[in-house]
Amino acid sequence: MEATAWVAGDWELLPDGLRVIGNDIDAPPLDNPESEEELDHDTPFVEKLNSARARQRIITQREAEELLAVVHCDAYWDAFHRDEFIEVQRHKDRSLFGGAVFVKISGCFPGTTVDHVAHCYMNFKDRAKWDKQMDGFKVLNHSKGNDLLYSVIHSPPLSDRDFMVFHTVLRHRSRSGLMFYSPSADDAFYPKQPGAVRATQFMAAHQLIQEAGGVRFMTSTAIDPHIAFLPRWVLTLLLPSEFKRWRSSVLRRCGELRGQSVPCTMLWPEEEIQQADTPEAVAENKASLGTLSTGVPSDKNVLNDIVIEDNEHVTTCCC
Repeated sequence: MEATAWVAGDWELLPDGLRVIGNDIDAPPLDNPESEEELDHDTPFVEKLNSARARQRIITQREAEELLAVVHCDAYWDAFHRDEFIEVQRHKDRSLFGGAVFVKISGCFPGTTVDHVAHCYMNFKDRAKWDKQMDGFKVLNHSKGNDLLYSVIHSPPLSDRDFMVFHTVLRHRSRSGLMFYSPSADDAFYPKQPGAVRATQFMAAHQLIQEAGGVRFMTSTAIDPHIAFLPRWVLTLLLPSEFKRWRSSVLRRCGELRGQSVPCTMLWPEEEIQQADTPEAVAENKASLGTLSTGVPSDKNVLNDIVIEDNEHVTTCCC
């Protein structure tokens, strides 16, 4: 099913985005995906995402526009955590998504290029080589620039968590970056798998922008992993340390890819993405890789993995 490359704000839909990133996709279209005219334009964005109907429809231009309005409005967000690597903000309304963790995380991957970072995020074959925590990616359907995507996350000693989402890839109109957006999809699209607990990713948006010294990222996510014994405030405390592990793993893999072309490199002329080898970037890369873990899941109980720093005078990494 052909998709029109609609535009939402500064972002344009890449109808075959996951293919452009190098994934082999042979998936049938969804039966009768809802059109823009059939959608509810009166209900607030977050309420729509939390509805059963939203989990049965594909992502549209209107939804992407509403997403951007939420994640880029500073009035919606409270400061939560800041250190030399990342900044975390929490949505002011703690009741959204039934009280699930809803945060915005920003920082940068110094000394990297946006094609390599995007490759690390969403090239499934490559990611399986180094990320031992999230795998099992399956594209079940492809319709109008949307992929119905299944994945599994391993978090020992807990049971695996699996996810069903709609997924889109958008390119910044300045040609400086990519965005991956994936709200939850209905569990009925793919049966629950033995040994896994079906978690809910209400939404996740990853913006990657090339800057002079590396790639600036911003991740906005609301998720309920359905861990009954673990209070949500503890899950919120876990986020900074877990995301810094992910950041470290991406930096390491980007270092291995240095100087190489990857499938999505074709999106940028060579002069638009040049590897940053500034002394500051190299030093920061070494510091990150020396102090943080790889993508291999921790062998410690998650309750012992809480690392929170509260130093308002520390600045985040700046490209």
